[in-house]
Formats: sequence, structure tokens, C-alpha cells
Amino acid sequence: MAMLGPDTDTDPDTDQADWPRCPPCYCPSTSLAGRSTTRATMKFGKQIQRRQLDLPEYAASFFNYKALKKLIKRLSATPTIPAQTSSADISPDQLDPQAALRANKDVFFFHLEREIEKVNVFYLQKEAEFTLRLKTLLDKKRVVQSRRSVTNSKAPANFVTLFEGFQQFDGDLNKLQQFVEINEIAVSKILKKWDKTSKSRTKELYLHRAVEVQPCFNREVLRDLSDRATTARLELEAWAEGENIQFDATRLADRASTIAEEEDADLQILHTTSTGNLQPLREWISKLQSTSDAGERLTRVFLSAINEYSDQVLALLLDTGLVDVNAEDDINERNCLHEAAISGRFFVLQAGLERGVDISRSDVYGRIPLHYACMHGRVEMVKALLDAGISTIDSTDHDNFTPLIHSIIKDQLSCVDQLLLHSARINPSSESDHIPLNLACQHASLPIINLLLQRNAKLLPDAEGLYPQHLVARSCRAPDVLLLLKEHGADLDQKDKLYQWTPLFHAASEGCVGCLRTLLESGVNPNVIDEKGLSAMYYAAWEGHLECMVLLWSKQPGSKAPRTPLDILNGPKFQDSGSMTSPFLGERTGPAPGLEGDGIPTLLLPPPIIPLRRYGHNFLDTKTFIQIYFEQTPSYEPIVFYQSGRYAAARLTISSKMSDLIPRNVMLPIQDDSRLIPFQIDRLDSFALEFEIFPTFGSKVIAKTVALPDIFTRGDSSEGTCALPLFDPRLRAIGEIRFRFQAIKPYHGDPLEITHFATYWKATGPLDSEHNGLVTGSSLSGDYVQLFVQLTKDGVPVLYPEFTVNHHGIDLPISRLSFDQFQAIQAEYLSRNNSADAALLESLEAMTVDDIAQAHRLLATSFLSLRDVLEHLPTNIHVNLCILYPSATEEAKLGLGPLPNLNTFADSILTDVFSHARASKETNPDFMRSIVFTSYNPNICIALNWKQPNYPVLLCNDLGQIRDLTQDISSLPVIHSSGRSSMSIKESARIAQSNNFMGLMCRSSLLNVMPSLVESIKELGLVLVADTSDEGLDRGRYNPGSASSAIGASAEWAYRMPEGVNGVMRGTGVLRFNDTIDM
Repeated sequence: MAMLGPDTDTDPDTDQADWPRCPPCYCPSTSLAGRSTTRATMKFGKQIQRRQLDLPEYAASFFNYKALKKLIKRLSATPTIPAQTSSADISPDQLDPQAALRANKDVFFFHLEREIEKVNVFYLQKEAEFTLRLKTLLDKKRVVQSRRSVTNSKAPANFVTLFEGFQQFDGDLNKLQQFVEINEIAVSKILKKWDKTSKSRTKELYLHRAVEVQPCFNREVLRDLSDRATTARLELEAWAEGENIQFDATRLADRASTIAEEEDADLQILHTTSTGNLQPLREWISKLQSTSDAGERLTRVFLSAINEYSDQVLALLLDTGLVDVNAEDDINERNCLHEAAISGRFFVLQAGLERGVDISRSDVYGRIPLHYACMHGRVEMVKALLDAGISTIDSTDHDNFTPLIHSIIKDQLSCVDQLLLHSARINPSSESDHIPLNLACQHASLPIINLLLQRNAKLLPDAEGLYPQHLVARSCRAPDVLLLLKEHGADLDQKDKLYQWTPLFHAASEGCVGCLRTLLESGVNPNVIDEKGLSAMYYAAWEGHLECMVLLWSKQPGSKAPRTPLDILNGPKFQDSGSMTSPFLGERTGPAPGLEGDGIPTLLLPPPIIPLRRYGHNFLDTKTFIQIYFEQTPSYEPIVFYQSGRYAAARLTISSKMSDLIPRNVMLPIQDDSRLIPFQIDRLDSFALEFEIFPTFGSKVIAKTVALPDIFTRGDSSEGTCALPLFDPRLRAIGEIRFRFQAIKPYHGDPLEITHFATYWKATGPLDSEHNGLVTGSSLSGDYVQLFVQLTKDGVPVLYPEFTVNHHGIDLPISRLSFDQFQAIQAEYLSRNNSADAALLESLEAMTVDDIAQAHRLLATSFLSLRDVLEHLPTNIHVNLCILYPSATEEAKLGLGPLPNLNTFADSILTDVFSHARASKETNPDFMRSIVFTSYNPNICIALNWKQPNYPVLLCNDLGQIRDLTQDISSLPVIHSSGRSSMSIKESARIAQSNNFMGLMCRSSLLNVMPSLVESIKELGLVLVADTSDEGLDRGRYNPGSASSAIGASAEWAYRMPEGVNGVMRGTGVLRFNDTIDM
């Protein structure tokens, strides 16, 4: 029996529903299915409403989720009045909503059961219909396969229509499966809402006893239908290509065999006319006219010939007078008008109209000839069909598409013009109708949108609550469309009914710079907020759209209401060191809210929640960590089928022969939250992955490939990109799959024993989620000196801030120098500066925690090894090891390769760190130096974090520099370093959270102009450090006379210190953490 999946949502109506994504198909609702989006998760009520619009023939039988929500609300307001009690005597207990719901439990469950019954009755009807349809298709398949010759068998229309019939069956079956899935979730969610409101626990028991036993929630029948259809389609295709696939011939009737033989002979006659010689056809017709079944056979040949053969052949067949022009194909139910509109045969269309063929007859898709004429842009056919009967102009197919909508989706301007001239309906007549203008704003060109607006198309919200202007901004259409909509009365500040987003939000979140600029130039409000209190700039920053972010920042008002600065780095020492001081971090003028003058919380506060302290993080002891990533770029998709649209709905299963690995299922198309697949394995040299593609709910493999161990162990690299062919069950390549992979091996040496070397820790306060929490404390405190570390060619960790060193005018990559060569350059450098290596090391030993900024300057270009620096630097000075590891782009651009293997690189650094830790432990068992790893390269961060649990890792992000926000090009750190890179906040947070990093280091300027990012990052359980290293050495405050004022006084805010961060990284090379981290 199918089980309902666990419901972990925090609210039944506002969180994501775990129902399958709509498959990619010719449908406006899925046009953006594969787009990366930052939009908040659609409310479930909107989701089910949208699905009703996508499945119009199922709409009336959907579970009425909205009505039951209202019923719960109404019942909770109904007092429980015992008998013989007047309304004036009702006690407060009798008005209690929970008591009211419990008293009215029978009412709610009566209505709930009626809704389940409605869904179940409809499902049983559809199940019987699909069972009969499949039986018919299988019978037709046996008839086709019974023919003795398969020469050119793929060309005749009977094969094409039969194959199309199976494809249509698969598509329709998927719709039924989606109908079952979303109704199943609706039942689960309404029960959860009942339990939450009534403070009861009935959901699990009711699901088990009353819901899962319903036939509609038993997937076995649908799975069987899907598997049988998939098998039949594969067998049919194999047979058409001449392969001997066995099937049950005993079930075929003799009459079927006879018909098949006759059809073969008839079609062979047609083939002889391909050279223009019609005489064999005339002779065949002459002989055939004397037979009793001449009309049936001529009709069958005529329908088969429409697609491929000349008008002379078709005219010859029609002139016999025996062709039944009203005949329909018994699989796709199309007549000659349908076929003429599809293939563009105007001669056949005229002949059919002259002979009175019904223009309103629909095929298996519910489409009439006018639909196909509009889809293919046959303007003359559109005119002829409309002249023959204007009543069909607004006919809808099974997708609820009118001819006008098909013309709009396919961007057929001439067809749209003809339909509008004949008064096609351009505004919806009911809530279940699609809105032509909205679809045009997503799919069509500017002239079509202009035509609709000239005909007074209304500006209406669609099922998602989006107006045309939202759809234009979201789909990055031409900005001129926005101006056109504005001319016709569109409010460019209109909030949608989904998230309270204006078009500005949609453009910013999708990175549509042209639309965003047009909106801002049109005078929209750049400071509007959505239902979560967030601005458009927040979403631009979260998605990493820097240009959009800068445009929005430039429109900020010249001044803002003053904020009370937060002393985020408490302690008097933060105010020293000149350039390390920010004037915005002064002392508080009074106690913080909720505190008395002595800083003691008032008794009105609730008792504190004891935070959960987490020590270290998960790491690799003996296993190897490997993750594959399905990357989507503008140039390629991770999974591509050579025949687009062939598999409308599918799922990818990733498995391995290793018994302890659980297969992973990924719905296609792959969504953002499913792109990363991690594994922990014992041996990389025996690790192979199988990729299998199934129908969404079926179990019959339709494509498969294997990634062999050689792919993951090839060469000396621990990461790479792989492209593999996808083979169908007959080993034909039908597509390909691409992915990136990274393999992290356990540390090759002896790791630090946790029993002797304490790990770092962080404390988190609980949130609604099981896995996240606000960081409320950490073992990290005080000041850390930043050291830039990279590897020489022979694997020695050395200190240097750039990938290359200039030697006599030549930029030499550090990664291509041996350590001896690197020291030789150091010796020459020291001689020019009249200093010595030994003197520098001696000066390190005399330094204190007050000399950290000086140590950073001296060590950055000291050409020393990491081992020597750790040995001579006093252990009371904490260290921030900033690892320089180039990206593939940097490696190619600067000629840095070949680089050491990622695992070798990380192991070399850890070896020096671990050796130093052990030596320090022997010298002073009671005190250990605190070390933190940072890097702008996520791969090296992942490697360092997975190889050890003792030291925390912070991923750095360079997005939103001061120079981007203020045009102040003078802002630079004391030491320039290589390897700085930027990514979206969303991506960096995903990497940090999924790999258990300590946290992130983000630009202070970005966090300051968009303070909401601070809360969003910290809610993920990540420590957040503000990087102010690009604000200049001597910049104490914003200087109105500097270049930073070029875009207005709002630039001042870029230099303020963000509130609520857990630490700060200064341009002087000092990383400072809070002593305590304030929630």
C-alpha cells in the first residue's frame, strides 16, 4: 500500500508542497519550470489552484482544500453550548477555539470524507478509462507487428500515429498521477492544520486507517499501466527498426493479419509514386474498385498519403469517389482536416471543406483543425476555417487552450491578427481560463502584445496572482514591453497576490538588468518591501546579481533614519589601532532594550533557552567523500535527450553496487535543491555509479548509463567534469548526462587525536527547523592574524599573497617554483632591503597580540614557509590561514598549472598545522594556538573541512565590494591578495551549510546596505564575519568630499559597520571575533 510521505512543513498552507514538478511540456505553466528562482515558496492553496488550471479536465474533482480551511476556521469560532444554556450564560471555556473544534469534530471529518470520496470516484473512472485505452493501443500494436515485412515500416502513418498514441497515453497518465499526488498532499496538509488548530493528534492514525486504504492512493495500478505502456513503446520502436522482438502472436486474429498484409501492399503502391510516375497507382485503383472493401482501403491510403505525397496523388485518390473524407484515424482520432492543417496541405483542406467535413471535430488531444493551423502559422488555412464556421474560434482543447492561445505561445503574429479580426475572445470567461495577455507577456513578441492591448485586453492576475507586468519582469523580456503595458494603464508598482512582489522584485531576483533599469527609470518605488519585510535589493544580493544590486543601491534615498549602532565587537580593545576603529561602533548612550542600567535582564523576559553546543563537525576518518553536481548553464543542460519532448515526465535514479549506499531519486527537470548528490564510500578505485531514467512513477528503465571508477580516479586530479551517453534498453544513444564531481579523501597522515586536542565549538539556539539555529556562542574569540598560504611545486606551504611573484620583470607562478627556488628569490629580496631571514624570525618571537597588524604586513611578503612561521610566532597570537587556491579560470588565465591535487594541497597544509599543534602541546600542555581556515575557493574549503574536525573553516565571498557600491576606487586593503572571487549569497550559504562550515565571510558593505542578509545567513546556523578589508587603511568614516560621495549621501551607509555580525575582517589583516555572540 502506498504510504503518504512525512510532512515536515511548519505550516500547512505557507510551505512547500512535496508534489512532483510539472514535467516540461507545451504548457505555459511550465515555461519557467527550470529557472532558478529566489521567490518564496508558493502557498499550497495557490499551488493546488494552479494545478487545477493546468489540468482543466480534472479541475472539478480536486480536493477542496480551500473550503475545508474555511470550515476549520468557522468551526473554531462556533461555541460549544450545552443543552438548555442561553447565549448569555456561555462561559469563556465554551468559547475556546480548541474546545469548539473538538466538539465539532464529526462535522469536519464528515466533509473531509466526502472530499476524499469525490477524488476516489473520479480516480476510479479515469483508471478504467486508461486501462481500456492501453488495451486498445496494445491490440493495435499487435496488428501492426503482425505484418510479415518491416521494410520502410517506420515511414507509414500507422506506425507514427501508434507511437504518438503511446506518447499521448504516457502524458495523460502522468497527469492522473500528478492529480493523485497533489490531492494526497492536500489531505495530509488539511489534517495537519486540523491537528494544529484543535491541539489534537489525529493525522497519522487517520492517514493510516482511512486514507491510505483508498484505491486512488494505491500506486500499484498506475505503476503497472506505466510499465506496460513503456515496454510496448520500446518494443514497437525496436520492431520498426527491424529487430526481432518476441511478442504473443497467438492472440492475433486472422482478420488482423489479413488487414496488415493488404495495408502493406497498398502502401507499397504509394511508394512507387515518389518518382512522379502515377501510372502504377491508376492501375491499382482500377483493380481495387471492383473489390468489396475498396472504399475502406482507399480511405486508409488517402489518410496515410496526406503527409508525404503530392497533390496529384491525393487528387487521383479523391477522384475515385470512394474515399470517405469524414473518416478518422482510430488511434489519434484525426480526420483529413487535422492532417492537412498539421502538414500544410491546403489542397486537402479545401477538398475536405468542399465535401462538408466537420470543422469542429476534435482529436484525442481535444484539438480541432483550427488549433493546428494556428500552432503551425498557416494563415490561409486559418482564414478558410474561420470562413467555414466562426463558431470554432474559441474552442478549447484538453489543455484549455483556444486557437488564440496556441498562436500566442508559438508567436504566430499573422494568425493572432486574423483571430482578433474575427473577434476571438481575449479575456477569460471564468477562473479556469488562461489569460491570453499574460501568456503573451511570457512567450510572444511585442507586436502580439500590442495587438491584444489595442483590443482592450484586461490586465488581470493569473492563477499564481501575477499580473502581466510581473511576468514580463520575471521572464527577462524586452523592457519595451513594460513601457507598452504602462501606456495601457499597467501599474508598474503593482504588488502580486503571491508574495506581495512588485515587478521590481521579479526583475531583481532573476537578474533582468534591462527590465530593472527600465522600471527604475519609470519612477517605480525602489524601497518597497514584500510580505516578509524584504526589499528587491535583498533578492538581487541573495542571487548574486551584482549589476541589479548596484542599480538599486544607486536609487536609495540620500539619508535614512539614524540607527542605534550595535557594539558588535564588545570590549575596549576594539577602539584602538587607529585604522581598526570605526566611529559607528562607539559606546552605547544607554542600556539596550530589555536591560536595566546595570545590564541585568528585567524579570519580564522569558527564561533563556539553553543553547545546543556543537563540537567540531563531521569529518572523514577512513571513508572518501565524493559529490556530484548537476550544473545548469546557458549553453547546456545536465540531462539532454536528442529528441526533445520525447519523455515528458521522468525521474533519475542514481545508485551504486556498494551495498551501503542508498539510491537517490531526482525528478526531472532537475531543480536547484536536487543538483548536489553526496556519497561517502570506502574505496574510490572500486566506486561506480549507475544512472537510470524511469517514467516518473513507473519502474521500466527508459535510459541508462554508468560512470566507471576510472572517471573518478583518472590522472592526478580529485575533481573534474564528465559527460556520458544515455542508452536505451537496445543500447542506442538517445541523450547524454553531464555532471561535475569532487572526491575528498581522508587525511593521509595521522590526524590530531580528539581526546588530546580539543575541537572548536559553536552554540546554537533552536529555530523551527530541526537542523538550523541562530549561533549564540563560539569558542572563537579575540584577534587572529591573517596569513596568505599557498603551495610550491614540491608541496611546501609558503606565505605569499599573490599567485605570482615578480622576479626581474617576469611574473613567476608560485605553484611552478620549487621551495629552493622560492627561497632564492627571497634571499635576493632580503638583500635588496638589507634584512635577513633570521632577523625576521627573531622579530616574530618578540611580537605580542598588540602587534598583529604589523605581523600581517611583515609576513605577507616574507617568503617564509608556514612551518617556520608557526614555529616562531608566539602561540598566544591566533592565526587565520587564508588559503590561496586558484579556480580553473584563474589557473588557465595565469598559467599556474599543473596544480597539485586538491587532496595533496590540503594534506600538505594540514601536516604543518598538525605538527605545530603537537609540538605546542609538548611545550605548553595548558595552552593551544587557535587557528581558523578561510578561502575564497569553495573546493579547498570543502577539502580542509572534511579532513579534520579540530579547526573551523570560513568560506569567503567578495560580492558587493565598496568600489561597486560607492564608486570609490581608492578603497584597497593594506596587502593585495590573489584569488578573491564572488558568488551569490545563496550559493555560498548552500555550500557552507551542506558541508558543515563554521560560517561565511562576506563584504561589510554588502551586509550593511542589505542588513536582512545578516539574519538570513545566521538563521542557517552559520557564523558571519564582515569583511571590511577593502575600505582603506586610514578610512575612519565616510568622507563626503571623496569619490565615495559620487552617487549621493547614501554611500555613507556602505561604510557603516553591519549590525549583528559575529566578527570583522580588517584591511590591516586582523580578524576579530566577538567574545560573546549576541542573538
